[in-house]
Amino acid sequence: MSFLDLALWLLGFSTVGSLVRVVIGPTIWDRLLGLGLVASKITLGTVLVGLRFSASYILDLALLFTALGFLVTVLLARFVEQSGEL
Repeated sequence: MSFLDLALWLLGFSTVGSLVRVVIGPTIWDRLLGLGLVASKITLGTVLVGLRFSASYILDLALLFTALGFLVTVLLARFVEQSGEL
């Protein structure tokens, strides 16, 4: 088992913990924070997979996931701030 494989396993377990925060989170802001964490961990996982298989096109997907994760988090936060709830 290489270092990248171990990092992917640990990242997967960590992502499950963040998903628990999204589901349980007592406030909507906790859920949005968990969603941002999940998005960044998916991005990191995509980068690690791209490094593991030496495929540069997967790194382009990681850049796309980063932009989408940021955009979704900001748009949901603005929506909740204006309307008061989700």
